[in-house]
Formats: sequence, structure tokens, C-alpha cells
Amino acid sequence: MQLFRRVALCLPLLAPAAAHAEDLGPAQAEAFQKQLKDSLASLLGPSIKLPDLPWKVTGEHDHYLITWPISGATGPDGGPLVSTTRLRPLDGGRWGIDQVSVPPSGSFTLDLPDKADVAGGPMDVTFSIGKQDTHGVFDPAFATPSNLHTEVGDLVVTTKNASQRQEQRFDRYLVDTSLKPTQNGRLDLTIDAAVDGWKSASQTSGGTPVAIGIQALRATGRIDGVNRERVSALVTAAGSLVGALPPDFTGKGASSKLPEPAKAQVRLMVAALQDMLTGVSLEETLDGLQVEIAGIGGLSIKRFKLGFGGESLDGRLKAWLDLGLDELASPSLPPKMAAYLPHRIALRPTLSGIQMADLHKLVLDATDDDAGNDRLGPDIDAIFAHGGVDIGVETLSLDLGPARIDGTGHVKVLSPGAWRGEARLTATGLDDLTTEARTHPELQQALPVLIMLRGLARPEGQRLVWDVVSDGPKITVNGLDLSQLGGGGPGPKGRPPARPPAPPPAKPPGQPPSR
Repeated sequence: MQLFRRVALCLPLLAPAAAHAEDLGPAQAEAFQKQLKDSLASLLGPSIKLPDLPWKVTGEHDHYLITWPISGATGPDGGPLVSTTRLRPLDGGRWGIDQVSVPPSGSFTLDLPDKADVAGGPMDVTFSIGKQDTHGVFDPAFATPSNLHTEVGDLVVTTKNASQRQEQRFDRYLVDTSLKPTQNGRLDLTIDAAVDGWKSASQTSGGTPVAIGIQALRATGRIDGVNRERVSALVTAAGSLVGALPPDFTGKGASSKLPEPAKAQVRLMVAALQDMLTGVSLEETLDGLQVEIAGIGGLSIKRFKLGFGGESLDGRLKAWLDLGLDELASPSLPPKMAAYLPHRIALRPTLSGIQMADLHKLVLDATDDDAGNDRLGPDIDAIFAHGGVDIGVETLSLDLGPARIDGTGHVKVLSPGAWRGEARLTATGLDDLTTEARTHPELQQALPVLIMLRGLARPEGQRLVWDVVSDGPKITVNGLDLSQLGGGGPGPKGRPPARPPAPPPAKPPGQPPSR
């Protein structure tokens, strides 16, 4: 997939061609190739000196053909691998992307860096592609929508080095990307991706083989309100940062402190992030996930969802995380233990109330090596100076054996040492879970916790309820101050500390569970 991304990075550099679509010859191709190089050099800035680029542009009647040798990659015959892109000038200065492709098979070698627990070195990569189709339309003026469709089928990738071997297979890999202008001159970027039939088998030297399979994966990403000037400034500063780093900056024994010219570019990058976009979100859903570890066992998940995002429409940050899981199972566990794996989990925490300008100043000051508490302290105080930071849980749901727990809540953090919050938890089937814990050795360790939760609960119809309130370090549950438990002091008006009610008695065998 990196091969496609390298080609895609060049697409925004294209500008309208002067020649008509029917007379693209050597002169037009030479001018277009120079235009591409000049645009890339302008994007990266003067600190980066471009080498001689290996691409070649030819004019073929109504389109340009761009060929680019893939460095270090060879085909089955031992010859070099070459990627190709066909571009066709359209009306209104737009471009038609008729083809972006790589050879159907090949191999290359990656030189991996050393990590703390894994040795680097050369890694051999081989691949084969049964189907590939990439096409779209690009408007370099961003006046009309642009789009790119990429589809790869029957993809096989094998990686091998001295310590590990892995083979991955994809029945289908699909990505649709769209870029649409908005009324205020900004851009909205949307990416929809799908993977069907992904299988992976890997083994480390002397280790246990691991197999992973996914029936389907769906992902949707959005970036709203992209400010093109800010993006350009970020890319330019990043290029200048690379040029400002000393040659041995990443080598062993090199100083980790950035030189002053590099720190200046980091600050420019942070400055460019302000007002770069208005919102970002990503959601991925996996269906039919299976994991098998040879000699140990496996597990399966019917559906797993992970999403996160953030937005700043009024100058305040709102961020969230979505986590969901359905039907976790493991045939490797004893049936009695497998019955208590979470059947369903849903969690959505949120964060809001932070002024983006305050957050930006804090990050900018933190990039200064000389910034101490005298500067960062006021920045941190400013984060809480507009009504506090709100941390919430919009959704909490968990099925565990016969019990189901649901809840919501939020905490308003007024300063690093002061907060106010409240939450409401409800449960059904907790008595049945407690009864089972008394008789199942596997659940004995959870019994004290279940008894304590039951003692703090308030019955409400068929449910048990916990209303939790916190004001600073004090926490109450259903009006009971938790600091009074365990003999921490007298209760209200000098009364002895409140004691939770006794747990329910164990039910006789054969009695149906209550919900």
C-alpha cells in the first residue's frame, strides 16, 4: 500500500496544463515534468534540496504517462519494478487520473531500525496482486470536488527477516477518497475504506505460530474545514525542520536537544496547527475477528468497533472515544469460565470545555526548553478558567454472565485539585451473579466486590441503582459518605457510621434467576 501512497502524494502538486489534450508530445511532457519538480520543491521549502527524481514523463496523444522505478524492488525476472500513472487534462484545469498501478508481483528489501526489544536489519518483502484499479478526478484549484477510487484484489504480502516471518492475504482492499470545497474556502476530506477476507499467519524464531482472520473491516474517516494555507505552512515547516537537523541527530550518542534553528521550525509547525481544521473523526468496525495461537488456544469477536474524533466549531474542543464489542468467546476456556466473558461492551467517554487558544498556547510554550512553571503554570490555570473541563461518560454498558450494568456520568474539573461530578449506575441480575460466585471457584475472588456493590445499592423496581456524587475528594453513593465506611468517623449528627445491608441469602438450587 505504500506504493500507492507515494504516487498519491504527488497528485496535489499538479497544475493545469497549457497544451490541449490532443497534442501532448515531448515538449509538453518535458515542461510538465519540470512543473512537477518545481511544485514539489516549492512545497518542501528551500531547506530541502531535491535529488534528481527518477520519474519520467512522456506525452501520449491525449494523456501524460508518468513512470517511476520503485527503489530496490525487482520483478520475477530480476528486472526493476516500475509504477505507472496516466493523467489526462480535463476542462476547467482539472485532471483525470485514469490509472495508478504497480507491477502484479515483485520483491524488495526494507532496512528496519533497531528497537528496544526487537533487532532491526534487512526485511525481505514479496507481493502479488490479482486486481488493481485506481482512477479519479483532481482539481488543483479546489474549486470543484475531487475524488480517488483505489481497489486491490487478491493481494498477498510476505515479509521475512532473521527473527520473523509473516504472510498476509486480502480478498479485497477498497478505498474511496473525496475532497470537497466548502462555502468558506475550506475543504472537507472523506475517506471510506473496506477490507474483505483478511488473513494473517506469523511466527517468530522459536516462537509460537499465530493466525488472525477478519471477515470484513469497514472504516470511515472525516477531516472537516481544512485550512489550505495552514496545511501548506505545516508542510513547509516540516521540510525546513528536516533541513535544520544535524546529520547525526538520530545516531547513537547524539544529543537529543534540538538546535535553535530546528526549535524555530517546531514552533512554526505548532503555530500552523491553530485553526488548521474544524473537526476530525474516524470509526472502524471489524466483523468476524478470530485469533488462534498454536498450542494455547484462541478467541473470537463477532463485532468490534473503535471510533474517536474531535471538533472545535466555537473555539472550544469537544473530543470523544467510542468503543464497542459484541459476543466475545473463547472455546479454549472451560465452559464455566467462558460463560463470564463480556458478551457486550459499549463505552463512550467525552472531553469538552477546553478553549483551543489556551491549549495552543500551552503546547507552544511547552516547546521552549527554557519554559518552566512560571510560564506553564499560568497556561495550565487558563485551561480551567472558562467554567472548567468536563469529562463525561455518555454511554457505559456491560453484560457479564446474568448481570447487565448501564451508566452515565460526568465530572467538571475546576482546577487540578478541585472537581464536581455525578454518575448513575443501574444493574439487573447482580443477585444472580453473586449467587453463582458463591458456588463457582473461578468467581470467588470477585465475591467481596459483588457483596459490597449490593450493600451500597438502592432497589428501584427490578433494578439496583447507585447514584454517585463527588465534590472534591468527598464521594457519596446513594447519600452514603464512603469515608464513613470502615470506622472512618461518626456518621451524620453523631450517629454511628452507616453500614451497608447484609447481602441477599443464597438461593436454593433450582430457583429461577431474577432479573
